[in-house]
Amino acid sequence: MTAPDLHPAVVALRRKQRAGAINRRVGWVLLPVVVAATASHYLPGDRTALGVVLVAAVVGLNTTHLGLSVYVFGLVRPRRTLKVFHIYFGYALGVVIWTSQTNLDNEPLHTYLTILMFLGIAGHLVLAVRYAARRRAAQQVAAASWGPWP
Repeated sequence: MTAPDLHPAVVALRRKQRAGAINRRVGWVLLPVVVAATASHYLPGDRTALGVVLVAAVVGLNTTHLGLSVYVFGLVRPRRTLKVFHIYFGYALGVVIWTSQTNLDNEPLHTYLTILMFLGIAGHLVLAVRYAARRRAAQQVAAASWGPWP
């Protein structure tokens, strides 16, 4: 079978896998931008222009990350699994990030949301690292099962 002869289901699966890989990269770019936006808000001095740019970047990256997540995972059927929890926890975290970063002048709500946001990000990262290790292990097993190329 050549590449143009692939079944549509295989093409769709590969498209979602690519979107998942891009989504993980967007998430890793989002993390330092969130930290920088929060720091620019709380550090002394006038950083209004920088803060506006960083918040706009956070909102844009967060929207992209959330949109790609919904594309890749969809609205999965609720089950008592860590994977499903991670998906819905990520969706809720996206809303908390939006709310935190768009309520900068609404204290103490912004501070409480920022604390909640960083606690959520920490939990999301722990789960993300766990799944990254599982993906890497699965790739190594798959590579080993193919054996050397002739």
